[in-house]
Amino acid sequence: MFRAVAVPCPRGGEGLIGRRPPSRLRLIARAQDAGAGFARFVAERGAVPEELATSAILRGGAFLRGKRVRDPSAKVNANDRVEVDLREPPAAQLPRLLHLDALVIAVDKAAGVLAQEGRAGGPALPDLCATLLRERGESATALLVHRLDRGTTGVTVLARTSAAQRALLREFREGRVAKEYLAVCAGEPAQDEFETGLALGPDPAMAGRRRPDPRGEPARTRFRVLRRLQAAALVAAFPETGRTHQIRAHLAALRLPLAGDVQYGGPRALTSPDGRRLDVARPLLHALSIRLRHPAGGELELRAPEPADLLEAVRFLAP
Repeated sequence: MFRAVAVPCPRGGEGLIGRRPPSRLRLIARAQDAGAGFARFVAERGAVPEELATSAILRGGAFLRGKRVRDPSAKVNANDRVEVDLREPPAAQLPRLLHLDALVIAVDKAAGVLAQEGRAGGPALPDLCATLLRERGESATALLVHRLDRGTTGVTVLARTSAAQRALLREFREGRVAKEYLAVCAGEPAQDEFETGLALGPDPAMAGRRRPDPRGEPARTRFRVLRRLQAAALVAAFPETGRTHQIRAHLAALRLPLAGDVQYGGPRALTSPDGRRLDVARPLLHALSIRLRHPAGGELELRAPEPADLLEAVRFLAP
């Protein structure tokens, strides 16, 4: 996965003059490297400018001894394995900014972006937000407060200080955050308004999936039909608790799985009233709005515009 580069050069990567820096590095520390600072080690052994190494480390693109390390001054030991992704996320991948102040950043998360850090699948949302902040000349701190599934789009709130993160986490934990989602479900709801309070627990048949379980975590979601479609419906979902996969699992339990949510039995493709087919690349779930108390006081209400693929599905299925 990583291209090995271990070319000694003068400090700061002056040996790069006339050639492009590598995008990825995989290095093993030698005995003489023991005690070196992380950024200096990457710069010297990877033959890249030290500022480039420092930037990669600060945004979470570097692993030391198998763990993500964001401290450029962390000490390297002999025989340590180091992996570094030097690439800045392209501007096209950066999330849409919805709100920014000294304590809070809110963005419109795109489908496919991981909420939490992981080696696979590209940069996680906090890393992308940090890059977005750096581009604006701001302090690049973006701390996760709540998570959307990888395939879900929409409003995501992050904190810019540890104190703000604690305050926001408390709002979510104590159930004071109002959330509204849009979902395209397969099937026809019997009522225009309905709700479920099915408790949810792990599904032993499939790792990562949730299922109704009386011994599981309490969960409650209210739903309202916004538009009836061809063998489907556009619904608003109002989760009153914040369980993993809550809306997805509740809709599946009601035999109204999300379009595109193969993990929960949703269809991979939709059929229009005139017989055409539309492939669905992800579960059609969007965090439309969120309302919560700002860490500095007062109320903060945020809204993310409907994504193009969800709007396309609604138009495609409209009778």
